[in-house]
Amino acid sequence: MNEQEVVALMGSSKSAFERNSNADKVKAACNGYPDFWFKAVIMSGLCDRTLGAGSSEIKITSGPGN
Repeated sequence: MNEQEVVALMGSSKSAFERNSNADKVKAACNGYPDFWFKAVIMSGLCDRTLGAGSSEIKITSGPGN
C-alpha cells in the first residue's frame, strides 16, 4: 500500500474497532507499519479528525486493584 491508499483506508474508519481493523490491514499489506505511518496518520491528525479529538493519544490504564 502506498501513502495515499493508507490515508484513504484509515480515513474511512468510523469506529475504534474499524480503525484497529484497518490498521491491521495496513500492517499485513506493508509487513508492519510503513515508514510514513507516524507522519501521515498520527502527526497529521487523521485519527483525531475521523474519530474525535484525543483518539490518537496513548492512554495508560491499570488493572483492578492497582
